[in-house]
Amino acid sequence: MIRYLIVFIALVAGAHAATLWYLPRLAMNTAMSRLASVGATPNTIAHVPPTDETSRRVVRPSPDLLYSVCLLNLADGPVQIRAADWGGYMSLSVFAGNTDNVAAVNEMQASGDIILSVADGGGADVDLGGPRGIAIIRRLVTNTDALTHADAVRRQDDSCEALEPS
Repeated sequence: MIRYLIVFIALVAGAHAATLWYLPRLAMNTAMSRLASVGATPNTIAHVPPTDETSRRVVRPSPDLLYSVCLLNLADGPVQIRAADWGGYMSLSVFAGNTDNVAAVNEMQASGDIILSVADGGGADVDLGGPRGIAIIRRLVTNTDALTHADAVRRQDDSCEALEPS
C-alpha cells in the first residue's frame, strides 16, 4: 500500500510541476498567436485600435488605455523599443516567453521617451531570458482629445526594431 501511495504522490508532483512550467508558456503562445492573427509581426510596433466592448485579444483590456504591442523575436539579436513621450501617463512593460514581467517603466521614471533595449542574455537594458516575448506600451487617454493626440504620437514616433550588431 505504501508503494502505491509513493507512486501516486510522485505522479501528482510530476503533473503539478509540468503544469506550472507549461501553462504560462501556453498562455504566452496563445497571446502571441492572437496578436499575430490581427497583423502584429515580430520586432515591429503594432497599434491596437481603441478598446471597446468586443476587445479580447489577450485579456480584458482597460477602456481608458491605448495599447501598442511588439512581438519580440530575439533570434537575430537584441531589439530596441521606443515609447514616445506624449505628455501624459504611459508605461512600457516587457514580458518573457513564460509570462514573467521582466521590465516595467513609466513616464515618471523616464525623462522624455522610454527607450529599452531587450536581449536574450546580457548586454542590454532588459534580459528577456529567452528568445521570445511581448512588449506592451500603454497610454492613459481620458477623453477624445487625449486619444487623438496619443494616437498621433504613437503612430509617428513609437518603434520596435532589431538593433544592428555592434
